[in-house]
Amino acid sequence: MALAAVVVLLLIVVKVVLGPQFQKPKTQPQRPPLPDFTHVVIIMMENHGNRALADNPQASYIQQLMRTGGYDTNYYGVTHPSLPNYVAALSGRTMGSHSDSPLQVFKQMTLAGELNRRRLSWQIVMQSIPSSGFGGNWYPDNLAHNAAPIVAPHVALYAKKHNPFALFPVLNRVRRAHTVNLMQFQGELASGHMAQFTWITPNLCNDMHGQSVGKGAACPVNNPSLLVSRGNDFLHKLIPQILNSQAWTSHSVLFLTWDETNDPTHFLSASGLGNYFKPGPGSPAIPLFHIALGGGSVPLIVLYGRKPHAIRTNLWADHYSVLKTIEDSWHLPYLGHAANPGVPVLTPFFAQIEHPRHAN
Repeated sequence: MALAAVVVLLLIVVKVVLGPQFQKPKTQPQRPPLPDFTHVVIIMMENHGNRALADNPQASYIQQLMRTGGYDTNYYGVTHPSLPNYVAALSGRTMGSHSDSPLQVFKQMTLAGELNRRRLSWQIVMQSIPSSGFGGNWYPDNLAHNAAPIVAPHVALYAKKHNPFALFPVLNRVRRAHTVNLMQFQGELASGHMAQFTWITPNLCNDMHGQSVGKGAACPVNNPSLLVSRGNDFLHKLIPQILNSQAWTSHSVLFLTWDETNDPTHFLSASGLGNYFKPGPGSPAIPLFHIALGGGSVPLIVLYGRKPHAIRTNLWADHYSVLKTIEDSWHLPYLGHAANPGVPVLTPFFAQIEHPRHAN
């Protein structure tokens, strides 16, 4: 009873602190059409919000992108913990999941399925996956008979929970043909090849998540400075390779974001809870309390074209908006919550730029 009382109290505090932000979004007004994207790249980072990165000396390249590219200061993860955010970004729904267990399976339609139907090329880039058909929960895995697969081995770099394509059994037969590691992807970039849609998940040392604390951990979660520095350096190397590839065009776009914000430093403080649970327009609601519990404020950086423009917006959006924007450009049906009129298309990043459709 004591634990239940604490949970109820915390929810009441969140409602009091954040209540006005949970009002149902209004339908968007008529807007201009998006350009037809020639390529879309999503890079999903981990567990860092705007507060942790905007003034961090270890995040200098990320801050440069915030200044010189598109940057939404009012963008959110969908929920907590990590895994449901990946599923939401790919399919438009979390299916009620609030778990990081890689044993979960999901059966709804995905963006990959839509791309297959429309015969648009797509690729999954998992930095440290040992093979394209790997089906394990972790790699490397020094826990031979891990009875609790949600517990990460100290040496793990690849995490299935950060590979949403591996959580949809309907994709099992095609996933192998679409999955590469980072080295192969970089080789393709150098040769001027790129799929129309590319999803990139860095490994646990480079996505700012970190490894479990223990023997053999090269980037433990309790070293936040190291994690930000490694993630920043990873992006500083990879993003110019993408933008400078011969395949990249004036209508190619890169979305860089983080799955959810950090755990609050003081979990029982109202401000800490408020920042941690801030919702975007598609965050799941708790009917009893009439509030939504979102994934907190995270950066969204949008790099469009060969010479990205500096565009700052305060558009209230979340991961469903990235999905909706891709589907809108490619004339695909909206999946799940992307169909909600309160989930905005990321028009501000493209409306100020001339982009005749079907042009390169």
